[in-house]
Amino acid sequence: MKRINKRSLLNWITVLGILSTTLYAQSPDAKAIDSFVAPFSDANHFSGVVLAAKDGKVFYEKAFGLASVEHDVPNKTTTKFGIASINKPMTSVVLLRLIEAGKIGFGDKLSKFIPDFPKGDKITIEMIAQHRSGIPHRVIPAEEQAKRYTPAEFIEIVKKAELEFEPGTKDLYSSAGYAVLARVLEIVSGRPFDSLLEEYVFTPAGMNDSLDFDSRTIMKNKAECYFLGIDGYTAAQNMDYSFLVGAGSVFSTARDIYRYGMANIDGKFGKTVQQYYVRDGVFRSNGSTNGYRSNIRIDSNKKYGYVLVSNLGSGANDLILNNLRNLLEGKEVVKPEIPNPKIDNKIKNTLNDYPGLYKLGGSGFEILTEDERLFAGPFRLYPIGKDRFYNFWSYAEVTFVRDSTGRVTGLQWVGSGGKSDWTRQ
Repeated sequence: MKRINKRSLLNWITVLGILSTTLYAQSPDAKAIDSFVAPFSDANHFSGVVLAAKDGKVFYEKAFGLASVEHDVPNKTTTKFGIASINKPMTSVVLLRLIEAGKIGFGDKLSKFIPDFPKGDKITIEMIAQHRSGIPHRVIPAEEQAKRYTPAEFIEIVKKAELEFEPGTKDLYSSAGYAVLARVLEIVSGRPFDSLLEEYVFTPAGMNDSLDFDSRTIMKNKAECYFLGIDGYTAAQNMDYSFLVGAGSVFSTARDIYRYGMANIDGKFGKTVQQYYVRDGVFRSNGSTNGYRSNIRIDSNKKYGYVLVSNLGSGANDLILNNLRNLLEGKEVVKPEIPNPKIDNKIKNTLNDYPGLYKLGGSGFEILTEDERLFAGPFRLYPIGKDRFYNFWSYAEVTFVRDSTGRVTGLQWVGSGGKSDWTRQ
């Protein structure tokens, strides 16, 4: 039998890699995905990885843009991105498995585990998991988010935050609540949260390229995150994601997120988890924090799935996601259009008229000024008219609304994610 030498084997591996890329390119659906993603990437409006699958098999997986603008490092399919709130259902997986093990119950009071937590005798574990505890979404200002916190240290900060409402009476999306939940799971198990994720989530799903953020260690293949601005990539806020433990501290690859979704579909986390998170044959989740975006949808009925992870906060993310779903469901795909807003810094708006808290239901954000520039949270607003601004993060036109006295009472946000009206508090 003729032996194959190492050089010949390496040549064949290279050829197979080229053939694999060619097969992707020859697929009509793969070509269609390229046709609407590439223009955004070429314009520096999209940076990340897009994955698509049919009948449980990945037929498209491609990286775009830069993992590090400063060092000109391109994204790869093995690049790790912050997956933001996709972390939350992972935390729920740990919770449900520990409930099955008899270590904790939905009806348990928070005071059972953290005796001095304010109104902890009125907050149940189920309320926290379902965002009904009254714990605020964020409990520290932006300038404090670059510090490293242990879960125990962060709980002390959450304790000082006033509840938004009486526990169990309303709904309010809360990342700080999930940080509390992660700490409770550490207490009942006697183990650090990252090891719980490893045992109950990463290992069963085969997620070998996922980990919980730890600023004390070097993370290989990590994408830095950015915001889209008038001149392209702009630096995002420096964050230590430890304040989002259990809520948005996991970094992962597109392929691992797909494995996570399929593990839910296939019941690898158990029947209870499957019943909670797979509704009518569909598993879906998404997240956004700082400049990172993540989204997964797997439809076992229609036999398709997709994942998008991005390290560039841009309205292109929503447009790509909409087209991905339309394509895989056989619907019309919209031709990509790169926005070209007429930014005019000569427009004389009175910036001090706008700052304040703007709310819609239980959600809210701050309008801020800094160095004669206007921001919606961390996102820059560029002037395009009287009381009108443009935001590249969601390709949005933002119009401030005034009452009959000229006072700003709210704003209208019209972007790639739709239209919404926010009231100034």
